[in-house]
Amino acid sequence: GPGGVPLIFDPFVMPVTDRQNFLSNFANGLWTADPNLRAAYVHQYSLGYEREIFKDMALEIRYVGNKVPNAWRAFDINEVNIFENHFLQEFNNAKINLAANGGTTFAPGCATCVATPLLDKLFAGLSSNSGYTSSGFISNLNNNNVGTMASTLAFNSNYRANRENPANGIAANFFVANPNATFSRILTNDAISNYNALEIELRKRFSAGLQFQFDYTWSKAMGDAVDAQGNNQSDLVNRLTLRHPELDYRRSGQDQTQRIAANGIYELPFGPGKPFLSDTNGFVSRLVGGWTIGAIYVWSTGVPFFIQSGRATFNSATANNGAQLVGISFEDFKKNVGLFKTPGGILFINPDILDLTFNSAGKIATSRLKSGLMSSPAPGTFGNFPVNSLDGPQYWNLDFSLIKRIPITEKVRLEFKVTAINILNHANFIYGTTSFDSSTFGLITTQRGGSRSLNWIGQLRF
Repeated sequence: GPGGVPLIFDPFVMPVTDRQNFLSNFANGLWTADPNLRAAYVHQYSLGYEREIFKDMALEIRYVGNKVPNAWRAFDINEVNIFENHFLQEFNNAKINLAANGGTTFAPGCATCVATPLLDKLFAGLSSNSGYTSSGFISNLNNNNVGTMASTLAFNSNYRANRENPANGIAANFFVANPNATFSRILTNDAISNYNALEIELRKRFSAGLQFQFDYTWSKAMGDAVDAQGNNQSDLVNRLTLRHPELDYRRSGQDQTQRIAANGIYELPFGPGKPFLSDTNGFVSRLVGGWTIGAIYVWSTGVPFFIQSGRATFNSATANNGAQLVGISFEDFKKNVGLFKTPGGILFINPDILDLTFNSAGKIATSRLKSGLMSSPAPGTFGNFPVNSLDGPQYWNLDFSLIKRIPITEKVRLEFKVTAINILNHANFIYGTTSFDSSTFGLITTQRGGSRSLNWIGQLRF
């Protein structure tokens, strides 16, 4: 009615352009799929040799493998550019200015400063906190995060007016191919992977009260999107860089180089029908007979990891960017990886190459890699620490069971069973942080699996 409150609605527009979408929310982006997307397929192959080596016992040796040439991968094609636009040089000049100004500002103008004409244009008319004294940008400069800084300048609304000002002469695609989308992701048949393994199996079928199986696997899993590929668009596995797709081919984070799995059941040879005490009867036969023990044992090499820089030195991504080895070679560092049990705590890196501090209880409070061994990669480069090149702590576990069967009548028996999970109460450690400059570098604080647990079961069978 005439006395009502007027309601103002934006006109409904369909379709919405990428720019309209972007201006409504600067976190918005685009998702699409390759129009020729097809279901992935797997080539599987195997070759085996099996032979009976003793009565009721066989040995089998197998080679098994598979290859996936067209797995699904979603990745962002809107990679930040720091090269052709010379922003890398601008960033390095800003680092020179920051050092010359004592770390408080990276503005040009001091006696030993150098010009930063692009930043002058992007910061024009803005407060100093959004420009040359921005704590975020200063952190980017100190940590070589050139990709992070470029991404902020490309997408943050504070700099949009200056980015789009024709007088500044900054091309719309100066930083990214599509300036109207924070991300532009596409689902494709872009990923590859392969698996090759030697398998050895020794098994004995049940006879003379004994049955067991022993399996050993020696394998390697490789690929270029091996840690998160799947079958839907949410399986986002960005390229390390679109400039060099070959750099993504690496050992899978799920690779398990060696694994042993064994299990067995043994009926103890006592009581009626057994080699020992077979002539007993009554209470004695029920006491000594009907015992069965079982065990399951698993051992494997550790989960792959590597020492990361955590830096965006090439584009805006930090994943799979290794630390830069400067004062130690990879082979020498690898010799310092293993379990080191000290009074102050358990470490997975040799304490000889760590600087440790301790709390009042004598436990490790901080653990840092000694200075001069690794650093952040230089702006415009990736770190040289190989991805997934190390193995975490080994895993092994032993479960045990004991069964007692007591016959009551010909068709009725009482059965008791105790199962001990992790009977030896063995701790399987998990290596934590992998950042070279972490304050807990090399320190183990968690473990895989639980402590020993016992389960008791009693049942009447008929």
